[in-house]
Order: sequence, then C-alpha cells, then structure tokens
Amino acid sequence: MLKYFFTNWKDIPSQYQWKAYSIGYWIWIFILVSLIVIMAKIYKKSNHKNEILKGIALLVVFQEILKDILHYMAGSLELEHLPFHLCGISIFMITWHAFSKNKLNTEFIYALTLPGAFMALAFPNWTQYPIIHFSSVNSFTIHAWLIMYVVIQLYGKTLKPNFKNLKYTFIFTLLLMIPIYFLNKTWGTNFFFINTPSPGSPLIGLYQLFGNGYVVALILLFIILWILMYIPWMKTYENKGYSKNRKLS
Repeated sequence: MLKYFFTNWKDIPSQYQWKAYSIGYWIWIFILVSLIVIMAKIYKKSNHKNEILKGIALLVVFQEILKDILHYMAGSLELEHLPFHLCGISIFMITWHAFSKNKLNTEFIYALTLPGAFMALAFPNWTQYPIIHFSSVNSFTIHAWLIMYVVIQLYGKTLKPNFKNLKYTFIFTLLLMIPIYFLNKTWGTNFFFINTPSPGSPLIGLYQLFGNGYVVALILLFIILWILMYIPWMKTYENKGYSKNRKLS
C-alpha cells in the first residue's frame, strides 16, 4: 500500500481501498483515542496550557495546508477540499480560540467542532483511499486533533460550555450557511452537506425521510443534540474548579 501513498485515488486499484470499521479502522481509533487521553493528562498538569492550545491549532492549520499541497501534486485537488465544511470552518475557529477566546468561538468549538469531528471519525467518508495514504492519514488525524483540542480543555476544566452563549454560535452558523449555499450552487460542491448527507452517514435516513426538508430536519436534530450536550453543564456554572481567568461571560 505504501507505493500508493501519494497517488491520485482514481489511479489506485480498488482492492487497496478500505472499509469502515475494519481492523485497520479500529487500530487507528485506538491510537488516536490513546493520544487524546495522554494529551488530556499532560494538559491538565501543564503550566503552559495556552502554548499547548496554540500548538495544536497551528498543527491543524499546517496539516490542512500540506494536505492541499499534496492533493495538488497528486492531481487530485478538488473544490471539495477547500475548508468550507464544518470541520474546515472548525480549523479557523480553534485557531481563533487559541489566540483570542470569546463567547462565539468558545461555544462553537464545543457545540459544533466536537460533535462534527466525532461524527466524521465515526462515519468516515474517505474509504476510496488506502488506509495508509496521505489523505487517509490526514483525515483520521486532523479530526482527532479537533476533538483533542476540545476534550483536553474539558478535562483540564479550562473550558466550560454555557448554554446562554449558544445563540451566538447558532446565529453565526445560520449566517455562514447563506454564502455556503451559493458556493455549493455555483461550484457544484456540497459544503456542510447542505445538499445531501455524507456517504455512509446515518443522516442518509434523514434525507430519505424528509427529502428537500432535510436541512430543516438537520437543524432540529442539532438542537436536540445541543440540549443533551448542555444538560450536564446546567448545574455547574458556579463550579470553582474552572479557571476564573477565562474570557467567558
């Protein structure tokens, strides 16, 4: 498989493609979960938390740029590779958060980055590549780094989600979907999976059920998800274990 590491996926024999939830997939997940756990423990004990966050954010930015360079060299760079999917927007958001925290980016990384990256790993859509291919390596790791960025702060008690600030993320995302919608129409792309769900995603059932009303149903699904995600935090807003110096409301 290594000889196809930098190859355009169209030139790779189908027998080298991998299947979701294969042994190779679970090996990747085990390694990535282990790294997240290790980094969470390091972060919690560290006196250089801001530097760790900036390091992860810069790593993700560098990796995103490198991914596009390698796709260009392989002749496989497409408009879909632009960072306009949820996880692509999350790259900007965690970088913004790492260098300047505010209500919007703090809530965004918990409410959207975390579940979005988790769903990407749970239902991978890059199986057209070998499991050891630069695009597969990037897809596995970059989503793991996004999850890591949020999880280590939750574990280190430096990130405390606040349901009252969720409105900023909701409004920002709705406004963001307007230009994304027109980009999709113009370029024939499917950023944010507004047109159809990601292949292999359980959202396929939602699309089959609601058809053109899929996006509205997706928004309602996220609202339900947010309620479940924020319930554990409702009674912890005054928890003294959280940093008093965070720039939150």
